[in-house]
Amino acid sequence: MLGLTLILGLAPDAGAAQRKAKVVREDFALEAVLAREDLWMLAPAGFSSAVANGGFTWLDKQENAARGGTTVELQFLGMQIWEAVARFERNRLSRMELSFFNRGDAGDLSAKSFNTLLDKVTNSLSRWTGSAALPLPEVLGAARSKIQRVAWAKPPARLELEWSVTKPHVQNGERIEYRSEFIRLKLLPLATTTNSPVQRVTTARPSAARTAAELKTHVQKADNGDVAITDVPMVDQGAKGYCAAAVTARVMEYYGVDFDQHQAAQVAGTNAKGGTKGGGNLRDALKRIAQKSGLRLVLVEDYDLPAYQHLIGDYNRAASSAHKPKVSFESTGYSVDGLLSAMEPELLHQARIKRQSDLVRLKNDVSKYIDVGIPLIWDVYLGLVKEPLLSPQAAGGHLRLIIGYNKKADEILYSDSWGAEHALKRLSVGDAQTMTFGLYVIKPNGL
Repeated sequence: MLGLTLILGLAPDAGAAQRKAKVVREDFALEAVLAREDLWMLAPAGFSSAVANGGFTWLDKQENAARGGTTVELQFLGMQIWEAVARFERNRLSRMELSFFNRGDAGDLSAKSFNTLLDKVTNSLSRWTGSAALPLPEVLGAARSKIQRVAWAKPPARLELEWSVTKPHVQNGERIEYRSEFIRLKLLPLATTTNSPVQRVTTARPSAARTAAELKTHVQKADNGDVAITDVPMVDQGAKGYCAAAVTARVMEYYGVDFDQHQAAQVAGTNAKGGTKGGGNLRDALKRIAQKSGLRLVLVEDYDLPAYQHLIGDYNRAASSAHKPKVSFESTGYSVDGLLSAMEPELLHQARIKRQSDLVRLKNDVSKYIDVGIPLIWDVYLGLVKEPLLSPQAAGGHLRLIIGYNKKADEILYSDSWGAEHALKRLSVGDAQTMTFGLYVIKPNGL
């Protein structure tokens, strides 16, 4: 499976680049906001006012989620918050998520340093709430990863601290070393009848879709010919090499599964320096994540060695006609990145759109799933065609979501996991075909 290995083509240490690029106007402490009695009554406008100096930006135009921690250094109880996400349901704040540590933003952390930080976080929260932490049952995640949890009550919020590490083990014959994964705090509405930190107030997620009938309600048709799923939740991966993790998290949330990009990164072995190791590993990880959640992974188009050899033949015929150098897999050491870098984009474009049947297949694959409300995971290679808004990544392997199409304009509608301005973008079918090296869907069982 070579298609998904394209995500290895990310820039070195993208997480470090993001940390250096952070422009800190001033620290912003979150305590006053999170202790408000009317916390869960805050509408998006009220929340924006409360965190006006906190550098929060909306992840979508509908103002369902806002993210902070990128341009202003956030603090909570005297500790840095690498990322804060506020989520809204029915025009009211419904939960807050604070990251005390995650590999993508903070880098690697030794077991000793991780445990020291965890103790500091736990003790600080106990002092702030005025009570000891109440242990909660650990959660067994995908790939047998464990999430440990404790909780507190501080009206009007229920605080749930979660953390996870990857212990040394052997997977598919490969030795996996220890990794500190994440320490995060979730703030949720407290059950006011009991004030118990164990009891959650459950609220339905408006975006959750699991049945065929529910999924179809998410498909919107516009007068200009757009047919699109416009409410797939947005995740901002920032400069981290987390495209696979972020895309997976977005699909999971669309189906109502509480599974964020840091959990996905843990299962898939993703790191900020170079994406996710190995297409096969990622495919297996996606299968495990999907199966645990009552979903399944479908390989719609999966580029393998014969497919690349076929592409090389088409390209070399175009190169020969243009009196340009030919390419071979052998000369690049069977490196997909090396092969595509050696190809001239215009000649590759000619080779990829030569067969009308290939374009028809892409359009049919996209419409087949979009029409029933299922977004497609799109494995692409950036830099082969001109695209708008490619920051923070302009070249190399990348995963994004196809969320729609327009037959009138002969376009594919897609979304990158980089925030609100990347929620809906479009390319011609020909350009989309040029950069496509895999299509996958995660969908509910029985559909």
